[in-house]
Order: sequence, then structure tokens, then C-alpha cells
Amino acid sequence: MKINKDSFKSLLKILFSLSLGLLIFWAMYRNTDIKELWAIIKSANIGIIILSLIFGLIGNTIRGLRWELFLHSLGYHPPRASIIYATWGNFAVNFVLPRAGDVWRCGVVSRYDKIPFSKTLETFFVDKMMEVVTGLVIIFVSVLLYIDFFVSYLRDNPQFAEGFTNLFASAWIYVGLAVVVLFIVLMLTVFRKTALMVKIDKFISTLKYDLKLIMQMKEKKRIIIYTILVWLCFYLYFYICFYAFDFTKDLGPLAGLIVFAMTIIGISVPVQGGIGPWHFTVISSLLILGVAENHALAFAGAVFTVQSVWQILYGLFGVLAMPYVKREQKL
Repeated sequence: MKINKDSFKSLLKILFSLSLGLLIFWAMYRNTDIKELWAIIKSANIGIIILSLIFGLIGNTIRGLRWELFLHSLGYHPPRASIIYATWGNFAVNFVLPRAGDVWRCGVVSRYDKIPFSKTLETFFVDKMMEVVTGLVIIFVSVLLYIDFFVSYLRDNPQFAEGFTNLFASAWIYVGLAVVVLFIVLMLTVFRKTALMVKIDKFISTLKYDLKLIMQMKEKKRIIIYTILVWLCFYLYFYICFYAFDFTKDLGPLAGLIVFAMTIIGISVPVQGGIGPWHFTVISSLLILGVAENHALAFAGAVFTVQSVWQILYGLFGVLAMPYVKREQKL
């Protein structure tokens, strides 16, 4: 069987991101006594972790309902089940290739509900920007509420500050920025009448028009309510798990918010399902909060595994259910 160039590149991306996540995962658990870790996990109240799963499903369902409003603003009204199933499937596909689920979500709705892909992508982009902004607000609020924690975190994990400093100390970052600026200037002047630039200009004009329609939508309050509910669900999805373990149940909701904020940073790293970076942020945060290392390792391992399996299961249901959604037949 022959593998074309694009397939080979995709395979390399999958292997690289997965290897990165597994390398971080291995680095954290390499010196762990597996028997001791398993004993700690078995002592957890698995019923409480299972209870948390409900909030993960509700959160991703509300995500779909919010995306539906953006599609409505452009005049498209696909079946609600289609939007929700696509949103569920998004996160299952992300376990195969980071961020691939985002494109899959837009593509599958475009295919089955006869909506131009550019429209599903535009509305998804707006929806995603709301996620990013809200996530940054949560991190910022967490820093203000518990500044001592973040000072301790940077002190105990100096690689973050060093990496940021080294990035801007490198001459290559400025060379790269200069090349990008030069490329943009050339495309806007010398090559502005080429076929590619004409298409880009047309796309940007359409995007501006569509964004104007989205900004004029009447359901702004519902968008805000949905966004609050989404993040509240995800917070509970994570924080409820604190009560499953004796060593985290007394840390309190503020500590839960702090660690939750760190997971937002962890899952932003482009690896499958956040494996590795998610574990690192949770474990290092719990250590600073006074949790013993073996307990922190057990918490991260148990919670991530159960919740990931849950996301994959209902995500696969969404993927498989998409073709069977009842849709109106257009003559």
C-alpha cells in the first residue's frame, strides 16, 4: 500500500505530538511505584468521579447550543442534534490528532447539513475566540485571587520563565517576524492583483460581512449565559473530583479554581487530549498546594483516564450518530 506525501506528513504530526505528550507523561511517572499508585487510586471514591462526568457532557452540549446561535445569525438552521453530535465528536477526533476535531466538526456539519464550509468555519472561529478570551479571564482572575500560588509555581518550575526569556533573546524570532512582515507587504503591494490575493480579498470581505451579522445578533445575552454555564460545568467537572480523594477533598473551591486554571494552560499544548501537559500542570499545582507527590500523581492519572475514556465514548457516539440525524429533505 502506497502512502502519499500528505498522508506521511499527517502521520508524522500525529506521532510527534503523541510522542511529546508521552515523553512528558513518562518523565513524571518514571520513578513511581506503580503498586503504591494503584493502591491510592483504588482508595478513591470512583462514584464521585463518575458523577463529575455528567458535567463534562453537559458542558460540551451547551458548547454546541452556543455554536448553533452563531450559525442562526448567518441564516442557517441545521438540526440541533447535528450540532450537538458534531460538538461531541470534536473531542473524540482530537484524541487522534490535536485540533483535527475542530476542522472535522465544521466539515461534517457542512457535509450533512449543506452549509458552506467557510460559514461553519467562521462561526466556529468566533465561538473559539469566546472560549479563549473566557479562559484567559479565568486565569487572570485566578492570579489575582491567589498571586502567591503563581509566584511559587514559577519559582518551583523555572523552565517556564527561562523558556519565555530564551524565546525573546533569540535573534531568530526577530528574523522570522521580519520575514512575515516583508511577505505581507509584498502580497499587499506587488502581488495584490494575483488570483490568490483576489480570492483572499474576497474571503476577507465576506468574513467582515458575516462577522457584522454575528455582532448584530439578538441572542447576545444567551451567548453570555451559555459561556458562563460552559465554564461552570467544566469547573465542576474537574473540581468535584477533589472530593473523591481524602488528600484533596479539604483543599476548597479556590484551590480547585487555581488548579483548573492551570489545566486550561495544559490543554492548550497541541498534543492528543492534553496527555502529558495536563498531567504536568495538575501534578505540579497540587504539589505547591501541599499534596504529596504520589498522591498528586494518582489524582492526575485516575481523573484524566476516566474523563478521557468518557469523552471518547460519547464523542464516538456523536461521530457515528451524525449520518442518522433526521434532516428535512430539500427538493
